[in-house]
Parts: sequence; structure tokens; C-alpha cells
Amino acid sequence: MMRPRRSLAFGVLLTGVLAATAVPVAGAAGFSPTADHNATTLEERRLVQSLFDLRQGRLDDALRNVAHLVRQQPDFRLAQLVYADLLSAYTAPLVGLGNGSPSEAVEGHLQEARARLSRYLEAPAPRAVPKQLLKMPPGTRAAIFIDLAGYRLYLFEQRDGRFVRTKDFYVSIGKGGGEKRLEGDQKTPVGVYLVDSYLPGERLPDLYGEGALPINYPNAWDRLHGRTGSGIWIHGTESTNYSRPPLSSQGCVTLSNEDFRVLRERVEVSKTPVIVADRIEWVDPAVVRVARDSLEATIETWRTDWESRNTDLYLSHYASDFRTPGMNFDAFARHKRIVNASKKYIRVGLDEVGIYQYPGESNLVLVDFQQRYESDNFNASRRKHQYWRREGERWRIVYEDGI
Repeated sequence: MMRPRRSLAFGVLLTGVLAATAVPVAGAAGFSPTADHNATTLEERRLVQSLFDLRQGRLDDALRNVAHLVRQQPDFRLAQLVYADLLSAYTAPLVGLGNGSPSEAVEGHLQEARARLSRYLEAPAPRAVPKQLLKMPPGTRAAIFIDLAGYRLYLFEQRDGRFVRTKDFYVSIGKGGGEKRLEGDQKTPVGVYLVDSYLPGERLPDLYGEGALPINYPNAWDRLHGRTGSGIWIHGTESTNYSRPPLSSQGCVTLSNEDFRVLRERVEVSKTPVIVADRIEWVDPAVVRVARDSLEATIETWRTDWESRNTDLYLSHYASDFRTPGMNFDAFARHKRIVNASKKYIRVGLDEVGIYQYPGESNLVLVDFQQRYESDNFNASRRKHQYWRREGERWRIVYEDGI
């Protein structure tokens, strides 16, 4: 006589977790938490498997799974909460996760449960890639993508010119959500960044867990738009906690210490790009190839027009509101006319090119590369960042700087 009431109670629990996700409870029937198992952690799969078992009416399996999980990972507070609810359901009906408790902590765990489960219910197609990832420099091994709406970090590795999704992790972000603009707003920035250092955990307070990977926020585009703040890191979690609720940092991206260790092994300081988007748009690789080829042709035309010393053609690639440090378009144009007139020849080479559709912006692309400049009276090599904006049928440069 108990089992129907237990089944109903567990159904209430799962319905509460799935509420506010894009997938109804009935849509959970066709997914398997064991799919794509190399990409995610065993702890997360055990938790999701327990929720899946509830949906299928395998109540004892659900309890057995989560009991094993809390023994192996006792600081996994969400798992502890689910375990307590399952035990309580043997004696009394549940009214939701945390048995209806309205506390802020329970609401945070409920949000985490939804975020983790959504990864399996709404997973992108196996070959799908982010629309923003057009090209990585050939010498760059991996790229990090952070989906703020999904509370997910995806690791892509470059293999024989293809982008392969190899790992993904649940993450927490700023208490204020995304699109950081001001210092102290507790938001996580949206944009394209670079891992610029690694700080081991033993040099940091316990808050940062296994360590931290600072990123170069604010970047040139942020500074151009007056965005302030600093100290945006990807880092681990304090030793007393396996994971945090989704909205719980001062603006950093946090993940479990186990996940941080895996990520750290694949990151290269000053080389690994970090693309942070409100939401990743997943597309077939063929879509990326078409966009990449078109932009590469545009960039090549800019390069050859510069070598031609036809300054009018060269300047036609720049927007009327173009900016570079210390100069607007008119000042830049005057400078280039004087410089080009003094040259007998110009040769420009581009190496280690990266191309990224800029998240949070309409028709904006970041192109970064190592530039080799040679002329009869001056030679130089430097890293350059260009921001190209689509204007009608043409792409034009709106901002450019060099390191």
C-alpha cells in the first residue's frame, strides 16, 4: 500500500526539479544519463540517474544510487538534500525538493538540480559546435565556452582542424547573472577573453579551492565601452562544499575542485580562449565553415590592400566610427597616408589567427593574430586584435589594437 504514495511523492519531487526548465516531465522518458559519459563527472551522472529512476518508478534504485553518492561525496549538499527527501518519502508525502522548505539554501539547491538535469534533457547534438567558434589558432589546443543561461562550461579541443567537445561541467556564476558592466555589480562578463595566468590553490584562500585561472577582463572591447571591474577568475570551490548554487559568486565562474583539476590539465596560459555567452547557439560544423571562409576571404583582402599601398582601398575596410588607442578614423587615416607614402614596399603576414563571433553583440567578430610587418625602413611583429562589424553586405573594422 505504501508504494503508490511513495511513487506519487517522488513524482512531486521530480516535477519540482523540472519546473522552469524547457522540458516537461513527460519529456524525460527518452534520455539516458549514461550517454556521453566521458564528458561529465560520475557524481553528476549518479545524481541525474537517481532523478531519472524516480521518473521511471524505480524508487529503490533511486535511493540506492543517491545513498552511494553521498557516501562517496559527503560534501555534495544537493545530493544530501535529495537523499533526505527520499528517506522522508517512505513515511510522509513530499511537497517538493527540501520538502517544501522556503529557505534560500533550498532554492539554491533546486536551481542547481534543474541546471544539472537540463544538461541531459537539452544536450546539443554530438557534432554540434558553438556558432561563435569560427577559428582557433592552429597552435591552440583547446577553447573554453561558458553558457551562462545553462550554468555550463564546455571544453572544446582542436583535432585535425575540427572542434571536438570533450568535457563539460556544471558551473556557478555571479549573483547578479551575466553581462557585467560595473565594478561591484556581482555579474559575470560576456565576451571573448584569454586565460592569462594560473594560481595554485596553496597560494590562495580556501574560497578558491584547487586554484584559479584569471581571465583578461576587461578586454579592449570592454574598456572601449566603459566597463569596469577586475578579478574575474575561473576557480574551484571551498573545501567544505562540493559545488555551489548557480548564482553564488561575486562575478567569477566556479566549478567543483575535481572538475577544476581536469580543466587545468587542458588549459594553456596566454593561449586558451574563454568565450562567455548568455546562451550558446549550437550549429552544424558546416555552418561554421561557411562563415569562417567568408571572413577569411575578407581579412585576406584587407591584408593585400594594405600591401598594395593603395591607401584608399586599405581605408575602405575601416568603419567611419573606427577607433584605435589615441586615434579616431580621421587621425588614423592621416597617419596611414603619411606612413604608406614613405614606403617602397610593404609586406604583411598573419599567423596564429583566431576568429570568434562576439557574444552579446549583433554582427560583431573578433579577429586576433600575430602580425608580421616588413617594409624598406621598418620591421615589426606584434599580437593584434581587430573587431569587425557587419555593415550591410560588408565587414568593416571598428576597433583595432596591438600588444
